[in-house]
Amino acid sequence: MLSWLKNRAASSRVLGLDMYEHGVAMAVIDRSSGDRPLVTGSRWCAFDPAEDRAAAVKRTVRELGARGLPVVATLPHTAYSLVQLEAPELATEELREAMRWRVKELIDFPVEEAVIDVLKLPASRRPGSPELLYVVVARQNEVEQLGELLHQAGLIVEAIDIVEMAIRNLAMYLDRPGRPRAYLHMYSGQTVIEIVDGPELYLSRRVPQDYDADADTALLHAQMENLALEVQRSLDYFESQYALGPADQLSVIVGDDRLFDALQNAAHSFLTVQIQRFDFAGIGLAKGVELKTLGCGVTAVGSAMRGLPWAA
Repeated sequence: MLSWLKNRAASSRVLGLDMYEHGVAMAVIDRSSGDRPLVTGSRWCAFDPAEDRAAAVKRTVRELGARGLPVVATLPHTAYSLVQLEAPELATEELREAMRWRVKELIDFPVEEAVIDVLKLPASRRPGSPELLYVVVARQNEVEQLGELLHQAGLIVEAIDIVEMAIRNLAMYLDRPGRPRAYLHMYSGQTVIEIVDGPELYLSRRVPQDYDADADTALLHAQMENLALEVQRSLDYFESQYALGPADQLSVIVGDDRLFDALQNAAHSFLTVQIQRFDFAGIGLAKGVELKTLGCGVTAVGSAMRGLPWAA
């Protein structure tokens, strides 16, 4: 969908890169193997305050042997907003420009400094429901800075995307649920709740909640109860908005066992849907590659999956 900085490269190997405030996750996948893409390398690089970020990214790219590869990178969550609006009947290019002025009063920086893209949502089965879309609003200077950082690291920028689409890609290519399913990407301060089915994104919400696996039991339990309530609100909204019945389950993308266990305990009391941990069994791993090295940055794999052929 998003292609603010987009090139085409011939390589079957692609680097997915997720940028965070305190580090960067990278995963190289080989997209030539069709239905079962192969992860050939992965790294998490924590940013050292004493080291320039560009130097850290360049070093990690070199360690992965990824220099010269096309890259699909996600923006840090602080660099963009996702706004839901009603969709007017306009062509895509006209739609972007129209939405630019619709979001003008909803963002905290001049709209002239924004990069805009749109994603139409599926039509509701409920009579009279308006067509909806998400407007992605990013700061142009941050998009350009990320693009320049990737260029300096010796990468070919195929696209700069957002983590919400990387989550959609993981669901679409690995999970293949067959009906709308809820996903929860747990990452303190930028947790995302999504409901998707194949390439269709029905709902995406950020939950600006902090939590810590090392917190005392009572605090962690309270945090997970709050998170479970936010998930249930999203599930209720989806069922009301689309009239498709409930999502079939909640699949949790999380790197920490204690966080998943704490959420699972809260789910028994606060969620009406079955909960399970996201299963990465559908992806191949080259010898010596472990996805746990990515920590919470496993969506870098989803970023690299952008552009894979989709067969319903």
